[in-house]
Amino acid sequence: MIGIDTAAVERIKKALSKPAFKDRVFTVSEQKYCDGRPDPFESYAGIFCAKEAAVKAVKSGFGRGVMPKDIEIGHDEYGAPTLAATGAASMLFKNYNAEVSISHDGGNAVAVVLLTDRG
Repeated sequence: MIGIDTAAVERIKKALSKPAFKDRVFTVSEQKYCDGRPDPFESYAGIFCAKEAAVKAVKSGFGRGVMPKDIEIGHDEYGAPTLAATGAASMLFKNYNAEVSISHDGGNAVAVVLLTDRG
């Protein structure tokens, strides 16, 4: 299963001006990562897209018991994005391995999540 999402970095930057958005959507770990990057808004937009792509891959959406913070986008030792699901999202992703790709260019961010069966 696959999901994809794209967002304008400026739209995410505007949303981040409201602290409630930042705290509702991004985990503490994600915030620390993004805030330490050369262009934090680009990183926030990429992680936002990855979360949206993940719920699209499982044919779900936020607000159906799954909250954005239930999906955490981290990074492995090489800097590649990873996906960890907690809370209600853990049931949706429990049977899958997740591959995540994030890119940004020209004021836009895009992410793709590919889920493959663990079995």
